[in-house]
Amino acid sequence: MPTSTYSHIPAIIRYLHRIMPSSVLDIGVGNGKMGFIVRDFLDVMLGERYKKEEWKIKIDGIEVFSGYIQAHHRAIYDNIYIGDAFEAIDKLGNYDAIILGDVLEHFEKEKAWQFLEKCFSHCNNSIILNIPLGEGWTQPAIYGNQNEEHLSFWRHEELEDFAAEKELFNFEGLGYYGCFLITKGDFIHHCIRQEAESMSSNGTNTEAITYMNSALSEVSPNITSEYLLIDLLLKTNRIMEAIERLKIVMDIFPKEDTARKYFLQLQGLLKSRELKVCQ
Repeated sequence: MPTSTYSHIPAIIRYLHRIMPSSVLDIGVGNGKMGFIVRDFLDVMLGERYKKEEWKIKIDGIEVFSGYIQAHHRAIYDNIYIGDAFEAIDKLGNYDAIILGDVLEHFEKEKAWQFLEKCFSHCNNSIILNIPLGEGWTQPAIYGNQNEEHLSFWRHEELEDFAAEKELFNFEGLGYYGCFLITKGDFIHHCIRQEAESMSSNGTNTEAITYMNSALSEVSPNITSEYLLIDLLLKTNRIMEAIERLKIVMDIFPKEDTARKYFLQLQGLLKSRELKVCQ
């Protein structure tokens, strides 16, 4: 629909305050609610820039259905691009934040994941993802817009693994509605882990380790990714390498008690093996 629930607006505001973007791309503009919220919060409230000529936040939008766009959109957004977002985003630059409001469910699942990857390639910081969850949120083509049909259903478990923050809102008879804040770094790590787990499931743990060592050297540290690499090292009986990796984890994440316990267990295992060899 060109509009959506109001329940997640406080979460949107909190996420915007955390990101403090200077540029925002709103995908699935609809009636322009997200554009107005971004403009009002970042320019008018926080920036004390009430007049349009004073605004500094760049707010662009993509909308597949031109029939939704009216005069008030043009007053709020800097640019609105009409077309299929999957293709339209390829012609755009990068934004500090991208808002995906009720968008992914309008794609088939595989294409939706591909689109999410595309969005992160145009995102400097974070994506705010708003999405209905569960199979109760069915929707046909409405408002004269065939693109309104829901083509996929989503569970919060598919998204929360790499979400920095999330809020779920329960709607009786429909299910949950989710609002997720996903940083670019967390999504990159999610993709790295998926690729490594795919390699491992195909029986190529050594290749998965090589891949992870290379991929993790190019991104900021992530504790979940580190634990996956350590588990892969243990699966191939590379205990010393696992211990060395845990030392790195403890240095980077000094408050991570699990890493310290893991480290002591592995040291004990190694000593036990050394004693058996000596006997």
